[in-house]
Amino acid sequence: MKGQSEILDAERRREAAPLEPPLGGQEEPRNLFQRTLREVRGERYLDLEKDTQFSEAWVILGVLLTLVGVVLNNQFLLVVALSLFGVAAVSWGWNQLSLFGLHYDRHLSETRAFLGETIELTLEVRNQKILPLTWLEVLDVVPPDLLVEGAEVVPNKSSNLGEFRTFWMPGVFQGLRRRFTVHCTERGFHSYGPATISTGDGFGFFSRKVVKTGHDHLIVYPPVYSVAELRLPAKNPFGVRGARDRLFEDPLRTMGIREWQPADGLRRVHWKATARHQRMLSRIYEPSEEPQILLFLNVTTLPRHWQGSIPELTERVISVTASLAAMCVESRVPVGLVSNGMLPGSDQPLRLLPGRSPNQLVRILETLAGITPFASLPIEEMLLRECPKLPWGSTLVVVTAIAHEDLLVSLLELEEAGREVILFTLAEEPPRRELPGILVYHLPHLVDDLIAPEEVAV
Repeated sequence: MKGQSEILDAERRREAAPLEPPLGGQEEPRNLFQRTLREVRGERYLDLEKDTQFSEAWVILGVLLTLVGVVLNNQFLLVVALSLFGVAAVSWGWNQLSLFGLHYDRHLSETRAFLGETIELTLEVRNQKILPLTWLEVLDVVPPDLLVEGAEVVPNKSSNLGEFRTFWMPGVFQGLRRRFTVHCTERGFHSYGPATISTGDGFGFFSRKVVKTGHDHLIVYPPVYSVAELRLPAKNPFGVRGARDRLFEDPLRTMGIREWQPADGLRRVHWKATARHQRMLSRIYEPSEEPQILLFLNVTTLPRHWQGSIPELTERVISVTASLAAMCVESRVPVGLVSNGMLPGSDQPLRLLPGRSPNQLVRILETLAGITPFASLPIEEMLLRECPKLPWGSTLVVVTAIAHEDLLVSLLELEEAGREVILFTLAEEPPRRELPGILVYHLPHLVDDLIAPEEVAV
């Protein structure tokens, strides 16, 4: 079975990095004058705010000093007044040009990673003008669950996001770059950005605060177990398929040859192979219903889906599902995914049709990366609802942390109806009732390190 690194390498080769669109979706002006005017106005940034320590009181003070200096013929007061106006004018111009030629970029070394891996986060500031910036503060929004080595991520209680603050002092035509190691400690879809940039003049009279739009995204996949770690048979882990799967054959698709039998008739004879081997040979046709596997993931870890969940146990079940999907893709068997879990912001269960495309495994891993432990309905109800829509040759693989009575009854009903059913359970004990005709894999070794919560009497 492919390892985690091989899955990511295949995805990188399949996809070319898309070009990043201009900020705000606006086309970059080609004219030099228009680009310069856009830089001076700060139109590369959104939500422009201005702050200043220079109020009307400073203007009134300058005018009074000038009047008193003229009336008293005091050159010192005149020099102070002119210096005040000069510093104010320089500070204002410096502040107006502070965003000119200023670029802030964020780059992730990888956009996809598995749980437990590390990636590199690169922050870069470029000051492409003759004016230095004596202070520059960047407040970047980052995932609060991913640890940034050597830096502090402060959680924002109002938005439930993390804030990563950095300070810079770029000089004239200077570029600064900092690298940080990010530990992928939480499965899911993670977003970086937007960034709030604060800067101003060197005297501290004026300041500007802008927001740079644009996001960088990181998908953290669940870990994938090997066949040895799951303790499954290396050959045909999903069991031997019965002969009933080949009741109907497709005469347009030949998969091999065999010895001719009188019951075959002349229409089945492979004449070219017969002439080559000098004996009667018949065609072997592929089945009209292609065997396929549909994974049913149960995200609930307690007997009733509304009772809550055990997060650690949910993660193990998701990892087992990802591992089984990788095994199916490795065996070139079409595989799909159905789950009573939901994606963030959705109230519908997940349903991914079986397929054998090269990116089918990536679709399943991305779906499992974003799935939440909140169940939309019981898994046994979903099984009975989805099965009539599936082809007759499909194998139903149920992956669950618990095997309660209602689920076992539903599985027996499906098996009696002629469905091929396989059960993967991570429960502490195997199912207590007999399940004739159903292949059961009991995997308690994957949760030996988890401590089940004790029931406390109130």
